[in-house]
Amino acid sequence: MTTASAGDDKASRSAVSGDVAIAVALGVGMVAGSVLTRFFAKRAAASASAISKAASSSLADRPPYKPGAKPTLPSSTFGKDVRVYDPSVLKSSYSLMISTVTPRPIALVSSRHGTTGVDNVSPFSYFGAVAHDPPMIAIGFCRNGGAKKDSLQNIESNNGQFCVNIISEWYLDAANHSCGNFASSVDEFDVSGMTKINDCEVVNAPRVKEAAVSYECELQHIHALTNDATGKATTEIVLAKVVRVHVDSTVLMANSDVERPAVDTMQLKPVGRLGGNIYSMIGETVDIPRPKVS
Repeated sequence: MTTASAGDDKASRSAVSGDVAIAVALGVGMVAGSVLTRFFAKRAAASASAISKAASSSLADRPPYKPGAKPTLPSSTFGKDVRVYDPSVLKSSYSLMISTVTPRPIALVSSRHGTTGVDNVSPFSYFGAVAHDPPMIAIGFCRNGGAKKDSLQNIESNNGQFCVNIISEWYLDAANHSCGNFASSVDEFDVSGMTKINDCEVVNAPRVKEAAVSYECELQHIHALTNDATGKATTEIVLAKVVRVHVDSTVLMANSDVERPAVDTMQLKPVGRLGGNIYSMIGETVDIPRPKVS
C-alpha cells in the first residue's frame, strides 16, 4: 500500500532518493563502483566517529545553571551566521522540517478497509500526543501525486477506526519494512513479518502483537492542507481520540498505580525519527525538576 517513508508517507522516500547515475561502459562502471564504495565507506566511518564523539558528551557534564543566568553557547561562532528560509520559495521544505523537528515519535498505524477488509500497517512520524483529557493524538498523512494515503482511506471507510502502535527497538526493522511502496491490495503484516492480532475492544482494526503499547483510536476531525501556490491538497491532519490503551505488563513502571498507570520508557525502548532515514533510540536521560514559583 502507499504509505509513509519510515514514519512519514512512502512518497517521502522517493522524494529523497535522488537520481542514480548509471555507468554505460563496463570498465567505467567497475572503477566508479570501486570509488563509490570507498567514498561511502569513509563517509559512514566519519559519521560513526562523529556520533561516538557526541555520545561522549554527557548531560551530567553540562554547565551549572542559576535562574536568570545566560545559557552557554556551543561555540564562539554560534549565532554569527544565521540563515533564514522562506518555505514558500523553497523547492521543498521536507528535508528542513524532518531534520529540525527531532526526535519525532512514530505512529505505526494499523487499519482495515471498511469495504474490502484488506489490512494495512505503516509508520508515520508527523505524529504526536496533543491532550490527555480526553487523550487525543494527531497524525499528518502527506499525499503523493494527489492521492490520499491508504491508511487514511482505510480510516475514512471504516467509521474512523484504527490503531496506533508505538515502535520499540526489538521490531524496528519489521516496522520500517512496512513503509515500502506496496500496492493497496497488499497486507503489510504479511510482507513485514509483524504479527497481526485482532483483540481490540472498541475499534474494528488489527493491532501489532510485537508492540508493547497500542492505542485504539476513533477519528474526531480531519483538517486538510493545500499548497500555497497551486491550491492542491497536500496533507490531511487527523485528530483522533484514544478509547483504549493496550500496555504489556513488562513495560509498566514498578508499583504502577492501577488508576494512574505509567510506562517505564527505558523498558519500552521507543524509537524516534530524525532527518533522512535515520532513527534514534533512548540513550542518556536527565531528570530536571520544575521550577518552584511562589
